[in-house]
Amino acid sequence: MSTAPITKILTKLTKVSQRQPDQYSACCPAHADKNPSLSVRETPEGAVLMYCFSGRQVSEVVNALGLEMSDLSLPRQASGYEPKRTPCLLNAGQALELLTNETNLLAVVTGNLLHGVALNQDDVIRITQAAGRIQCLRDESTRSLHA
Repeated sequence: MSTAPITKILTKLTKVSQRQPDQYSACCPAHADKNPSLSVRETPEGAVLMYCFSGRQVSEVVNALGLEMSDLSLPRQASGYEPKRTPCLLNAGQALELLTNETNLLAVVTGNLLHGVALNQDDVIRITQAAGRIQCLRDESTRSLHA
């Protein structure tokens, strides 16, 4: 069984005193603190909130304790209702390269049509494929924005 985040934090601090249930003060490890200036609180969900009245950022305090920001909260428990994530098949650079290639193809086809070049069945299939790829890239980018 893992240690509760509040216990992990409090055992690394000095001059810890409990001010209220689930609320403590201590010397801030991120600067030369002689009198407690760090407020530490445990939320009902078991996460730890910290505030340094001397102006240090929480990330500075966490680093000074030799911990990670993820140590301030309990590991997430899967509820079974999480949305299913489909893995990205392309990284951002590959997606932009594909988008550039497909739009260039459509620009060439448009130029050919303006100059009277007729499309054959293979051209129509390739144009449809390009449109589908562009739509797929659009859908993927929209999904990643809302994730």
